[in-house]
Amino acid sequence: MRALLVSLILLAGLAESAPCPDAQPALRDMQGNGYYSDKNHSIVDPVLKAQNEAAARPFTDFADQISRRADRVLAGGADAAENAGCALAWLQHWAAGEAMLGRIATSQAQYLRKWTLASLALAYLKLRPQASADQQSQIDGWLRRVAGEALNHIRHSKSARNNHAYWVGLAIMATASATADTELRSAARELFNDALSDIQDDGSLPQELARAGKALAYHNYALAPLVLTAELAARDGEDWYALQGSRLDLLVERTASGIADPAWFVNRTGLSQELPRGGITGWAVFYSQRGEARRQRVLAIPTNGPLRNTTLGGDLHLMSSKRFFSTR
Repeated sequence: MRALLVSLILLAGLAESAPCPDAQPALRDMQGNGYYSDKNHSIVDPVLKAQNEAAARPFTDFADQISRRADRVLAGGADAAENAGCALAWLQHWAAGEAMLGRIATSQAQYLRKWTLASLALAYLKLRPQASADQQSQIDGWLRRVAGEALNHIRHSKSARNNHAYWVGLAIMATASATADTELRSAARELFNDALSDIQDDGSLPQELARAGKALAYHNYALAPLVLTAELAARDGEDWYALQGSRLDLLVERTASGIADPAWFVNRTGLSQELPRGGITGWAVFYSQRGEARRQRVLAIPTNGPLRNTTLGGDLHLMSSKRFFSTR
């Protein structure tokens, strides 16, 4: 209850900016650069990191503003209609401008596109009931096109499958749920099953274990989109947690126990581990609602403070309290 009150107080601050300014320009092209300085992709070069953040900012800022307005709609405040109208007008502007459908110059730009798509599709899932028929048609079509491009890229990628494929899966599943697209849903299920096949019997993910001192953090980072994808499936009446003998539970067990005590990851990598904190651990709020055994599995993950992650849908405590992913 305390966490929900904090979330509502933070959302209340948005009411001051409820009037709708002009939408940001709809940018077709996307840039980005890698920022790790070692072969394990575990040591950040701060200069390169800052360059990448600057290139990403028009998209991350847009997604964050859409997400915050969508949360106001979900909260049902007095300004819900105004925030819905503004967010939908902005999305329609980007749809008309074919944003994110131009030149995607680098691998990092591809990552940015799928993260932005996940953010916007999850927000749109909250907003679509308020959209006009024209807005639905235009935004639905645009999101499907962006999802198709993201899917095409991951299917033809020559890189070893890792968390990036799982985030594409979330982006595609969120788009499928928002636009009732059965082909995208089938593609998301295929990606989800591929991810389950990556999970070893000890619950680890080889590609994420190779991340040296970030191995634990990247297990959590890989797990988050998988749980949210399963939650979207549950929202539509399907139990993807049960797929492949509930194999996702193995990854949850390994990750949650690592957050409680990272010794296993330290022993496997020979390095101290970065601990995941904040919104990226918010998947545990939803997972814990899927039965007592699952709740017990994630008790060690702290979820009392603010949990906001735009790429996972926004205010995760608010979404949980509203049973956003409950079976319809």
